Amino acid sequence: MNAIKALPIIFKWAKSLHDIIKQVKANKNQCQRLSKRVESIVVVLKDSSVENYSGTIKEKALQNLVETLEEILKFVRKFTDASIFDRFFHNTDHQEQFEMFNMELSHNVADLKLALDITSIFDQHQDMMDRQADLDEISTKLDDIALSMAKQQQELLNHKKEMKNEFKRRFDSFRFHLQQDVLKAQNRTEAKAIDEESKLFLHIPGHDLETEELIGQGGFADVYRGTWLSQHHRVAIKAIRITHLTDDVRQDFLYEISAMCKIRFDHVLNIFGACIEPNYYAIVVEYMSLGSLFKVLQKKQPRFSWSDRWSIALQMTKGVNYLHSMSILHRDIKSLNFLMENGVDGYLIKICDFGLAKIRQETSRQTIDSNQQRVSVGTLQWKAPEVLKFGKPSKASDVYSLGIVFWELATECVPYEELDEATISQGVKAGERLKIPYDVPPDYTSLISNAWSQEPSERPTSEQLIQQIMIASTAATEAIVMPKLLPTAFNQYDNSSIITAKDPKKPEVIPVVDSPNKDPCIYRNPRLEALINECQPCSDVRLNKQQLTDADIEIIVQQAIIGKRCRSLSLAFNEITSKGTSILADSLRSNTTLYELWLSTNHVSDAGVGYLAQALSTNRTLTKLGLASNDITSAGVSHLVEIVKNNKTLNTIGLAMNRINDQGVQMLANALVQQNTNLEILTLDRNKLVTDFSINALINMIKNNRSLKELWINDCSLSEKGKKKLQEATESKKAFKLVTMYAKSS
Repeated sequence: MNAIKALPIIFKWAKSLHDIIKQVKANKNQCQRLSKRVESIVVVLKDSSVENYSGTIKEKALQNLVETLEEILKFVRKFTDASIFDRFFHNTDHQEQFEMFNMELSHNVADLKLALDITSIFDQHQDMMDRQADLDEISTKLDDIALSMAKQQQELLNHKKEMKNEFKRRFDSFRFHLQQDVLKAQNRTEAKAIDEESKLFLHIPGHDLETEELIGQGGFADVYRGTWLSQHHRVAIKAIRITHLTDDVRQDFLYEISAMCKIRFDHVLNIFGACIEPNYYAIVVEYMSLGSLFKVLQKKQPRFSWSDRWSIALQMTKGVNYLHSMSILHRDIKSLNFLMENGVDGYLIKICDFGLAKIRQETSRQTIDSNQQRVSVGTLQWKAPEVLKFGKPSKASDVYSLGIVFWELATECVPYEELDEATISQGVKAGERLKIPYDVPPDYTSLISNAWSQEPSERPTSEQLIQQIMIASTAATEAIVMPKLLPTAFNQYDNSSIITAKDPKKPEVIPVVDSPNKDPCIYRNPRLEALINECQPCSDVRLNKQQLTDADIEIIVQQAIIGKRCRSLSLAFNEITSKGTSILADSLRSNTTLYELWLSTNHVSDAGVGYLAQALSTNRTLTKLGLASNDITSAGVSHLVEIVKNNKTLNTIGLAMNRINDQGVQMLANALVQQNTNLEILTLDRNKLVTDFSINALINMIKNNRSLKELWINDCSLSEKGKKKLQEATESKKAFKLVTMYAKSS
């Protein structure tokens, strides 16, 4: 563009910028500083002759200035919108954008050889002062911003009556997170501390949770059915009954949740993350539609066959055994802490409410102090005699409690229902037990009586119980055999009919073979197993378009990843969610054979990316990861940034057709510039929320990252000018492949 065409456009954009500054409602100081710098440039240009800017180099510099001013005008215009405060906290790139525009203007001055003191005009200390002044102004308006955001969300949800009582909680949540964002921007030390805490587990804002029906009350929390709004995911929300935490207790709480979030097992309830906010502490877990085993047994719907009972007993024991294998004592095993839902092949059972010893103590203290202590459903009924005597839980006391649950499963009755706690305690310590109806199968009777033996040393381990159940369940029939003699008033201490710990002998100790192929009570998929069986060891396993669900993942892990030691695993076009992804991720932690994992077109979501990020921080084998079309947003990209920072083997990441926006692209690009030297291929095509505001970050990445060889950015919302700028940035990198026109990627 020659000077005759370019200069009038530059003067026009400069005047428009000057006029629009008067309407700016946020970041006024930084916007005004940009405008003044543009005015300084314009003054020099107006005083110069057009001939001074002839020639290819100068004309190119003028064209760059035109494009820079056009982008600045678009950027500043955003701050004239009254809702810009809302956007400020959903898009943290403003500081980087201001820095980028100031840098581009200074480069324009240098390229045009204008008679300006660049150091004086583009004073970085002044930029810092402007930014601080803008943040201070925002800090004074936090209440207004939070109120506006809470009202907007309330309007979206006002069709739900339950939301009427949540307004204050949402307001407080918005305000807290606004304060955190301002604090991070103002104080690098605080920002580092907040970022370090965020790495412990997934922090879910309170305003991102919609609580609905109260579905349970435990010893330390109220449990609600709810929705994780940003993920469109049904969850259970355990709102802990505390109002504040000391620094020490808070730190213990964080570490306990972090440990719990890392546990991934079929029969242990998944924990997605937690909300840690002043006056609101909640744990977000998976929702089990049938509720607790206690509830199902008391409703007597559905009715269980003995095959069902053996399967449920096995799954419960597997959950307990997994916790014990991780050196975790449950301490409160009871039928209320086993949750159920209908699985693909029978009932699925998971143990819950493990861990959190510190927070239980703190909740108890605060509820007692405030005279709000609540009585939970008779935990004492499940306590082992040695715990009643000495208060010292152990793996053996967990097994005793499991024995009481086995009895509940057989009888559909509440243990010691009509007895007071003193009588229960006295009888249990004396070795007396509940009656087992005469028509309970002998093998099941043996299972119960072994588990609740009086002496801890005489009880089988959870691992031995698994073996006993597997042997006995092989012979179980499908007929519904309901007990004919049910304890009524519970003459539990009629010694003529009591089965005590001394009756049956303990089972022979046999090494447990806990395999999907040998366990008759767990999920099977013969078609999937046949497909995997056809594959050669150490080869590629392709399971695309097989209608696979989370229930199939354990089979894939055991038979394809571990059994076949596959090099490449393709699971595209299936129905795998974050739940299944967590199981896959867990298998990757120490895996040394899988080089490629393709999960395109599933439902991995941001939460699933979080699980992968944790696993890939230690994995040193995987080189290619395909996550196209998985509803991943910038929240998921924040987890990918951790992968980029910590993983040194991954060379390909596929992110096409997701919901990633400019903020996500900028985070990823900055990480690739600063902390990654191994990624070679990045696909971001068909992310429609990516606009020209990502261009500068991408250019910086292209120019300064030493390893990247391919960038796919086609079919986003980039302008032709934006694409052209990207193409120009690659001119100095002859081997670099930039795709801005339609092409198919992973």
